[in-house]
Amino acid sequence: MHGWRIGRIFGITIEINFTWLIIFGMILWLVTQQELPGAAPDATTAELWITGIITTLLFFGSLLLHEIAHSVMANSLGADVSRITLFLFGGVSQMKNEPNSPMSEFKIAIVGPLTSVVLGGVFIGLHFAIRAIGLSGVWAAALLWVGDINILLAIFNMLPAFPLDGGRVLRSILWGAWDNLERATHVASNIGRWFGYTMIGFGLLGMFAGNLNGLWFVGLGWLLSSAAAGSYQQMQLRNTLGGVHVHDIMSSPVQTIPGDASLAEAAQDHFMTKRFSAFGVEDENGRITGLIRMKDLQGVLRERWSYITVREAMQPLDREAMMVRSDDEAVDAMMQMARNDLGRLLVTDGSGEVVGIISLTDIQRLVKVRGGLGV
Repeated sequence: MHGWRIGRIFGITIEINFTWLIIFGMILWLVTQQELPGAAPDATTAELWITGIITTLLFFGSLLLHEIAHSVMANSLGADVSRITLFLFGGVSQMKNEPNSPMSEFKIAIVGPLTSVVLGGVFIGLHFAIRAIGLSGVWAAALLWVGDINILLAIFNMLPAFPLDGGRVLRSILWGAWDNLERATHVASNIGRWFGYTMIGFGLLGMFAGNLNGLWFVGLGWLLSSAAAGSYQQMQLRNTLGGVHVHDIMSSPVQTIPGDASLAEAAQDHFMTKRFSAFGVEDENGRITGLIRMKDLQGVLRERWSYITVREAMQPLDREAMMVRSDDEAVDAMMQMARNDLGRLLVTDGSGEVVGIISLTDIQRLVKVRGGLGV
């Protein structure tokens, strides 16, 4: 999942997925049209909208702090979170590594709901403080809503449905009891899937009864069941690819094309004569500045190939998304490709020098071979 970068906090990139705009609008409408008017009937339209916008931002700020708490704890325990993305159904911290012990898993999971409970208490306390000194009722109502929603967020996240925080707490307990992470993940993931299916069922029943809010439950249930299944599949992949590093299956050296070459030259001299479907793009100093893929050529009318340069059609280099270290595990490279919707990554050595390229096809081929051989 990728989005617009809005900044960095504690070294963690904060992004907003485009679907976030949908939920921002929905929350804003809910607050200004349903929550605040009933609690503050004397408020003007301008007051409602100004308060509604600030209230919605406070809600998403709370959600972001929930994820930052997870991420800071995870980074302190070596799980390596580099990005948080806000999207339609909330926020997600992208952990590169699994926690290395049941206690680490427990700490990373529990700190998010605890943060939400603290925030809920702070906002509810401010609500009563404002009421005590007789300030505007609309602001008191807004603070109470933000406080209540934080408490509800903590309660929802503590459901024992993996990969929700409560499901991760459950996995940490099972992991500690059985000393078997795969078995604990399998059980916690199955519980998460059934929670998701149950939510979908309730949502469909609500929709049949004429309650359009049921669509929200269907969406949440689908997301939960898919995430639970995906988490277990990721665990299986880690087992299948255990001990395999990027340098074991990468192609080296990287085949390159000069950035000032035309697409016609790239097609004739490289794509049609070599076995690769993507090439690094070099600038005049021999530095790789991007990738040119077969589909980049396919996106340009053929009669224009002689006039468009590789540099103009290439995928510009995003070092965070498009590069991986040679000593990283192959499964981590695969997850990075999935997160960023990429088919390949450039590989760097310890000094940051590009030494190779790894594709999703390379990894999938190895998975197929290992699965076929039962190793």
